[in-house]
Amino acid sequence: MIPFVGRLTLNEWLLIFLVYTEKLLSIFVSIFVPRKLTKFSQYILNLIIYTIVPGITNDGKGTSNGSISKEELKLINSKNIKEMLELLDPNLKMEEHIVTTKDGYLLTLHRIPPRNINANGSNGVIYLHHGLLMCSDIWLCHTHDDNSNRERNLPLYLYYLKNYDIWLGNNRGNKYSAYHVDRSINEEKFWDFSIDEFAMFDIPSTIDYILNITHVKQINSIIAFSQGSAQIFASLSLHPELNSKINNFIALAPAMTPPGLYNPIVDTLMKTSPQLIYLFFGKKILLPSANTIWSKALPLQFFIKSIKLANKFLFNWESHNINKCEKVAYLKLYSPTSVKCVVHWFQILNAQKFQMFQDISSRHLNDDSLFNAMRFPTKTNIKIPVLLIYGETDSLVGESAINIMMKNLPESSTFKVCVKNHEHLDIIWGDDVDQVVYPHVLKFIEFWNSNSEDITAVNTIGSVNDRTLTGCKNQQHDQSRIANKINTTVGSANNSRNNSVTNIKLIKHSKRLSI
Repeated sequence: MIPFVGRLTLNEWLLIFLVYTEKLLSIFVSIFVPRKLTKFSQYILNLIIYTIVPGITNDGKGTSNGSISKEELKLINSKNIKEMLELLDPNLKMEEHIVTTKDGYLLTLHRIPPRNINANGSNGVIYLHHGLLMCSDIWLCHTHDDNSNRERNLPLYLYYLKNYDIWLGNNRGNKYSAYHVDRSINEEKFWDFSIDEFAMFDIPSTIDYILNITHVKQINSIIAFSQGSAQIFASLSLHPELNSKINNFIALAPAMTPPGLYNPIVDTLMKTSPQLIYLFFGKKILLPSANTIWSKALPLQFFIKSIKLANKFLFNWESHNINKCEKVAYLKLYSPTSVKCVVHWFQILNAQKFQMFQDISSRHLNDDSLFNAMRFPTKTNIKIPVLLIYGETDSLVGESAINIMMKNLPESSTFKVCVKNHEHLDIIWGDDVDQVVYPHVLKFIEFWNSNSEDITAVNTIGSVNDRTLTGCKNQQHDQSRIANKINTTVGSANNSRNNSVTNIKLIKHSKRLSI
């Protein structure tokens, strides 16, 4: 122990101090501060902030974000995603399904069934998956209180416009999937999972369950955010048979081999010694106090400000595009995961390879001269069309990371869309996602569901030199035909944005009348 302590740097000691100070404070608050007193103090502080200091969250445009609407408050206080959906649209009902993985974890799936399901009224099945430290709640954080009839929640956008059968997944260990057939969440063994287990067990089990319940041969599209994209990439690479069960895949702010954290001190420290994360956080759940204590004990604006400061410190995210759903999104941001999952990410960052988890319990077994970490064979085994949608100013998954990612994906069937002046979280929570992101999602789904035979041709004729959806340089006739069809279909997304708002309004109205 003494030699190890002697090797710690000043920065490492500082991080240890901060981590354990937070742990001690959270223990003190949870044990010695009564819950009613915590709520009362939070109420008083919020009252002070909103009345005496209204400009505490001034957005730089002369307006204050201190106030909160009734709908926002109801969404924040909702206990689960079923209550969130009921608040957003009382006419919709959400189903809950339980999937048991081959290694014994129980996963909750949330479903918004299509209208006229018994009359084959659905246009197909769409499966959405969340990112790191998240759950299915993240897909329903936009309110409807601006009277614009704009739908910014992706599941509802797809449901209202095209009547898709919507399924929302959840990772093992998060808010909705905290059970195992014979392990308790208090056991260290329960939390012994990384991206490997998501890919090997969770995703395949979820896909098979959905196909079995819906009685269809293929999921029309999988849409995943951030780490969720990495899980789909990894699962397709380890289970090539999944290619026949999925028509296409849309990766929002996709993560595979991010360059690292914006903060150089934390980035260098974690890349050098990923195992230090175990020292900081243990080997079970990561940051349990974030949602159980601090989001409830701190005034709302203080908690949101702390999230924004952390994002700025670690990733240099400014969140200028996230205003309308900021309060709901940040309060719903955290959901549990394992410490091992984060350790896995820092191994990937350190190696700059999309690789499987490497056991670090033995110094000799971790020696690259003895064993090389196994890469996920994404370029070899992924056969379906892939669309990458990313933010131009995203420090975590920017242009350079996307270019590296595309080299590790099938060259002929991977396409990309860059959203100008957008960051990581903006891709799902930005004020204008229904105008700059979702039309590309919808058009890509529609194209490949109408032209599924083209994937066979595009996989056999070679590469597309420029795989952006704003133009392709083609070398062969068939390849040119396919690329032009994609550009025509997806490019028309820009022209259909205004129509989408009207369509959503009409479909909502029609749906309510039918009910």
